[in-house]
Amino acid sequence: MSRKLVLQEFLPYLLNRAGVQMGIMFSRDVEPMGITLPMWRVMIELWHRGEFRLGELAERTAIDLSTLSRLLVAMQKKGLITRRRSGLDKRALSLTLTPEGLAMSERVVPHALHYEALGMKDMSEDEVKMLKRLLQKVFDNLDQAEHPPKEKGTPEGAPAKPAKNRKIRASA
Repeated sequence: MSRKLVLQEFLPYLLNRAGVQMGIMFSRDVEPMGITLPMWRVMIELWHRGEFRLGELAERTAIDLSTLSRLLVAMQKKGLITRRRSGLDKRALSLTLTPEGLAMSERVVPHALHYEALGMKDMSEDEVKMLKRLLQKVFDNLDQAEHPPKEKGTPEGAPAKPAKNRKIRASA
């Protein structure tokens, strides 16, 4: 088997390494405010849009639904969010920032922007835009592989064909 894969050049490793480092630094900075990185993800989404339903928020923040539910209880106890039943669907939760949550979000934004700028140091504006486009493309490719589009003629509500499991064979 050819040994051409170098960990320090492997895209998943590089993405994880950069994300973990930025997350550690950001988390250390906002911890004295009583905020965690997952809380920040929730707060910034609510800050931008104003209101979300639970499932939408889980998807937008990449936080598992059960983990998000527990996180929201903690955030409600801290007075950062309100959770109430949706008007149309009484089973659905509607989530919004409280005035305290809005103020906290605005306090944390400069910290988030600082770490983004630190990570993009010495990159041109065009390079930053390109990097963000490419990272979104990587995500979209992986999301499409995980959730392939339905085949034509598939009835509405029917699940899409699952992605095929491929075995990787070592070449001789």
